[in-house]
Amino acid sequence: MPDKEKPKAKKIHDVVGVDFGSTSTKLVRVRKSGSSFTLVEADVMPPFDFHGEEPPRKLSLPKKLSAPYAAACMNGTRDQVRFMFISSKMHDAKSIRNRVGKSLGLDRNYRIGYSVVEKGADQTDHKVLASAMPKEDVKAVLALFAQHKPSLLSLEIAGLAALNSFSHVPEIREAEGAVCYLETGAESTMISFFIGGELRLVRKFEYGSIYIQQRIQDVLGIDEEEALAVLFEDATPLLENSLDPIGSLLQEISISKKFVERNENTVISQVYASGGLSYSPYWNHIMGEMMGAEIQVWNPFSPNGMHNCPKGVQGVESMFAPAIGAAIALISSS
Repeated sequence: MPDKEKPKAKKIHDVVGVDFGSTSTKLVRVRKSGSSFTLVEADVMPPFDFHGEEPPRKLSLPKKLSAPYAAACMNGTRDQVRFMFISSKMHDAKSIRNRVGKSLGLDRNYRIGYSVVEKGADQTDHKVLASAMPKEDVKAVLALFAQHKPSLLSLEIAGLAALNSFSHVPEIREAEGAVCYLETGAESTMISFFIGGELRLVRKFEYGSIYIQQRIQDVLGIDEEEALAVLFEDATPLLENSLDPIGSLLQEISISKKFVERNENTVISQVYASGGLSYSPYWNHIMGEMMGAEIQVWNPFSPNGMHNCPKGVQGVESMFAPAIGAAIALISSS
């Protein structure tokens, strides 16, 4: 008798992407038809408190966002992201995962993931993007989806999820020189560099918009409301007095930029920003000066063929990059 054919894995065409941010929860429902993506709905909900005394409320989605499958992402202060090199003598997944775990220096309380960005040949090492998330955070997110739809099929670090909305589009793959991408949330910033759509470096910094706002308060001796006005409206008090409240973060970003330009023998040609700080004139000004290129706010919808954004999303499109990236990655991998 002939061998029975293995059942083909079911294609996933309808996904809700959920970004569990510390200040809000962003949601998008994405469908794929043929090679095209369609945005069905997008919305914002209050944040979930995963570390409070009481368990967080269950996730309840309105009908328009109720897809059969879900792809989630979140950013935690204990998440780890590292770009590393691993011996090309390692081929099987278990060996690479073990090496990644040892290199990160984490215990069994972390869930570890990795992606081979570029396979090594001969004596060249593998280039690997490694990440780790505390298992208690994974369990907390899983509990929100327990015993009801949508079925949660993937969970990523938000900054990495955002890359999935970015790296494959023609604007990035066909760009000359190096392209820099900055995704900044309330508690962390992730910087990535691409050449020809291929990832060359990723770094995660535990400095987000909350840190920058607090540093502005300290430097200028003002309250929170006034600091937010400086950050998102008028940065004149900082710029006129040549004040540098975030020098440590800027130094780290500058080191990453110079490393890529030196190693790849190129210069930064384009810089894109997403997240809350992408709407800060101050952030865009200092980043633009450092990178030597004008900062462009990343719209994750239109480059991915989604042109029917709800009114509530218009003007803040970049805030949805992680949710869109998570959804696209799950659909594309099925």
